[in-house]
Amino acid sequence: MTDIMKYEEVTGDMCGIVGRLKEIDESYFVLRRRKSGRLELHSNAQKGGSLCAVLPYERLDCRTLEYARRTRRERAERLVKELERENEKLLRSQMRVAAEAAERGINCL
Repeated sequence: MTDIMKYEEVTGDMCGIVGRLKEIDESYFVLRRRKSGRLELHSNAQKGGSLCAVLPYERLDCRTLEYARRTRRERAERLVKELERENEKLLRSQMRVAAEAAERGINCL
């Protein structure tokens, strides 16, 4: 049950994103936190609570659909591997920058 004091349900939007989310998963619905305006993707089929994801966008648009598809449970293992690859790439880049700075005698800490 949704706490109506904290949330308002987003039932429609100009781009029809809420309806298109239902095409991805019929159990999906979107809530907006009243205080912060933060958008959240929920599922009434999920056990232990309905929150699936906090949407990283201020408004519903095509990125929301891609995010919903990308973060589905079926893709969890693949998503973790993608994140690990990105983290490794970032770490290598940071190490390269630190090494270059050290060669130039610049303290980057």
